[in-house]
Amino acid sequence: MNDSSKPITGIHAYVLPYIESMGDLSGKTVLDIPSGDGRASIAFKKQGASIISLDIFPRENKSYTSEYGDMSAELNIDDKTVDIIICQEGIEHVSDQYKLLKEFNRILKKGGELIITTPNISNIRSKVSSLFTESDMWKRMPYTEIDSIWHIDNKSKKFYFGHLFLLPVNHLKTLLALNGFDNHNEIRTRISGSSVIMGLFLYPLYILLNLLAFFSYMKRNQHIDINKKKKILWDRYLLNISFTTLFYKHLFWVCKKKYNLDEVMRSINKMQEKIPEEMISEREIVKK
Repeated sequence: MNDSSKPITGIHAYVLPYIESMGDLSGKTVLDIPSGDGRASIAFKKQGASIISLDIFPRENKSYTSEYGDMSAELNIDDKTVDIIICQEGIEHVSDQYKLLKEFNRILKKGGELIITTPNISNIRSKVSSLFTESDMWKRMPYTEIDSIWHIDNKSKKFYFGHLFLLPVNHLKTLLALNGFDNHNEIRTRISGSSVIMGLFLYPLYILLNLLAFFSYMKRNQHIDINKKKKILWDRYLLNISFTTLFYKHLFWVCKKKYNLDEVMRSINKMQEKIPEEMISEREIVKK
């Protein structure tokens, strides 16, 4: 039996139908990293796309071949040559996630699509568990040097990590924004039953506390354009109370590359311009 013929389980049960729903992809170039057993690559190929399959453990069988590709290093792909990137259960293994998303921006065409999935540590079960064990599930200990290293390359003296770098939703959202990705679409995955049960009691509290945080933060950073600040903070409020955030086991986001890296830099510089002197004086008065 080929790897690609295994029963569809886990995140594949949601990713593969999404790929099929994308329709004819003839003329499109897709990067699949980490490509694993090649299921996503095979699905994209069936839709007519040209596939680049990369993984730190290359594979080859009758229907699928991958090449070596390290998400923690620069990829051997030309600038702005890829239409779609799928990073399935990969970003949580990378220590420098900003660098990885910066690389994705470099190789993706403007308007191109980034499909990203990762375990959701922002659901209610994980939030509650983290209070007591600093783990996403109360049956687990926190990640340690015992189980955080999945592979060691003795030649390069390099570690390949497990789930050591799991991302809360807002960290992921910010990293994406800082690398030119916008308008993420949340796809629902497998529901967390324990999160739903706890949510019956905690969800109203989440709404209230996040509203309080929103209004409190609207008073800060007065040098930022009020409309821009309100949009960013309200988006984060909605993300925090989203059902896909609080009640589902995996994040499955589809994002667009809206800006090139130089455009992102200009936008951030403009937003972070120096605070006017009169505002600095006002802050000093408040402190006193």
